[in-house]
Amino acid sequence: MKQIRPPLPLVSGEADTTKETIILIHGMMRTGYSMRRLGNFFAEYGYNIVLCSYESTKTVNQITNELFEALAPIIQAAPKVHFVTHSLGGIILRNAFKDGVPPNMGNVVMYGPPNKGCQHIDHFSWLPFFSQIWGKPAKELGTSRKCLPNRLPPINFHCGIIAGTLKGALGLMLPGKNDGKVTVVNTWTDGAAEQLVLPLNHTFMMKDSVAMKNAVHFLKYGKFCDA
Repeated sequence: MKQIRPPLPLVSGEADTTKETIILIHGMMRTGYSMRRLGNFFAEYGYNIVLCSYESTKTVNQITNELFEALAPIIQAAPKVHFVTHSLGGIILRNAFKDGVPPNMGNVVMYGPPNKGCQHIDHFSWLPFFSQIWGKPAKELGTSRKCLPNRLPPINFHCGIIAGTLKGALGLMLPGKNDGKVTVVNTWTDGAAEQLVLPLNHTFMMKDSVAMKNAVHFLKYGKFCDA
């Protein structure tokens, strides 16, 4: 019998003035549970961990505003604050910091971010009930110049990107190397520091041990250990 998990609050975690904090932001149609294993891994290195769990029934701007209003006291209290995102989480972070970053900003790792958009959105967004299936932010994540990822300014923080090449069936519809949902090329954006390409699927890449090892190395030292 499948375990039914209770809903998580928008922000799970506390402000800490003594430890560097890592804030984890999940992807579309997921919850903070999808980032919990990654958070537990980072906690072993002495970081204060904060999980986010927004709903995909709102626009990216609505999610960004509500989430970062709740995160503000935690960000302000931390001696240094890092971020780890998956998929849409990376676009939410870029949207939040498009006009500037906090003075205690640390490093950022993005897993499979659609930084130049996702071709699947171009292919399927015309379908009836698309938003109900994919979530309300989905239509904002296409590859045209009008779509949000391509309207955001270059990244203005130190960021490493982890891209996957384990495409699966859906990935056969995408050009070149991809993780089943986002092409390797489209994970990259101006301002990023490094890109690490691994044989990972989009949905489960946050649980991979090699990716986790590289993520914590980037947060600590500003570079991937396997790049």
